[in-house]
Amino acid sequence: MENEIDIMVTLAMPKDAEKLIGLLEQLKTESDTFTVDPELGQMSVQKQAQQIMLVNQTRGNVILLAKHLDEIIGIVTVQNLDDSDLGELGIAITKKYWNYGLGTDLIKEAINWGTNYSNLSRIALIVEKRNHAAIHLYKKCGFSFSKKRLINIHENYHSTYEMNIKL
Repeated sequence: MENEIDIMVTLAMPKDAEKLIGLLEQLKTESDTFTVDPELGQMSVQKQAQQIMLVNQTRGNVILLAKHLDEIIGIVTVQNLDDSDLGELGIAITKKYWNYGLGTDLIKEAINWGTNYSNLSRIALIVEKRNHAAIHLYKKCGFSFSKKRLINIHENYHSTYEMNIKL
């Protein structure tokens, strides 16, 4: 395929903290369907490195990074919800690298992690109904619809779907 690029998917490490903060700041400007905790932008590199280290010590949470050369270009996370057997998936890729198949690769890596290394039995996500490309991607990776939801993001209500996959 002529659109191929050399990508490495790795577990986030404390040394990735500064570049990860930069990635999250960039992603917030590139998509209005990507939301992050507002506190994240205020987090110091040292605190982010500590958070990564803590996440890596759990069996219900993971941060995986897509890297091209020395640049972090995408992220997928799974966060355990309320000490249950359910994890919530979040994914984002910098706009420059959309349509290279990275979303599929990152989600498959997250599912692999969930199946082989986590203590989770399901992974769920929330996607805006208008985000047709993401819905197609999630269905292609094995997620199915479970609920329709109306959520409030920064005082704006959005129609969403909850989707999940059994591990």
